[in-house]
Amino acid sequence: MQSAPAQTALPTVRMGTLAIDAGGQVFYGTDTGIFSANGITPQVELLSSGAAIIAAILSGDLEVGASNPLQVATAIARGIPIQMIAPGCLYSKRDASANLFVAKASSIAKPQDLIGATFGVGALGDFNQLSLLAWLDKNDVPRDGVKFVELKFSELGLALQRGTVQAAIIAEPAKTEALRAGLVREFGDTYLSIEPELCPLLWVAAKAWLQKNSDTAKSVVKGLYATAKWANANMRQSGDILAKYSKVDPAVIATTKRLYFATANDRRYVEPILELAVRYHMVPRPVTFEEFSAFSK
Repeated sequence: MQSAPAQTALPTVRMGTLAIDAGGQVFYGTDTGIFSANGITPQVELLSSGAAIIAAILSGDLEVGASNPLQVATAIARGIPIQMIAPGCLYSKRDASANLFVAKASSIAKPQDLIGATFGVGALGDFNQLSLLAWLDKNDVPRDGVKFVELKFSELGLALQRGTVQAAIIAEPAKTEALRAGLVREFGDTYLSIEPELCPLLWVAAKAWLQKNSDTAKSVVKGLYATAKWANANMRQSGDILAKYSKVDPAVIATTKRLYFATANDRRYVEPILELAVRYHMVPRPVTFEEFSAFSK
């Protein structure tokens, strides 16, 4: 009797992300089996920031990871060999909600009350800080004199209450937790100060890995887009998965304003961010979309 041919094991891809809704594609694609169906075995790693994820990719501890477009552009401008392989979460007027907060008992009532203020962000030199600069300009708040401090999203609610910072950008699910705890109140939306629709978190890999593993990289991208389509249509189920990885009460996640994910690459998701980064001198040199994206459109 002729034996059945042995099945080839799927390549393992170590994928780094953050325990937030914006980075949830890795969780959803893993738990639903979508990545396996598209030819890879994912290994999920949780890290504290996009910068830490880029460092892990460059050291060889990860193959793929989530980061924000400003950090990726800064790395590329400095000659660091990484590229975007796919846009991740999207942000637009369709699903907009406040991301800038002040303490619930704060007397701050209008943008001009934040002249000279200290702002809390999840990471210095990232997309959130860039969006804050755009928001300050849009609201005629002088950028000179304001300060930025880096804290974990989960720490920013208490930092606002204590007065360590006067305003802060907080991502989900930490945002809803801070609201439910009565620590903060909504104050503004900084992302829409940039563009009506954009990509605040995307997926990157080292150029050397992409060159040596082009078929696996394409399988990763297919899996990401397939996961995006599933997540966009299954908010309740993806919320249960997010609760598991983020360690946040599912009841809290059920009340959050969830994000959508890109199902294809499009330069309009990141190109305005690249241009704004040059205007605010947050990158050493301009970065084109063609050098930014491994799979340009």
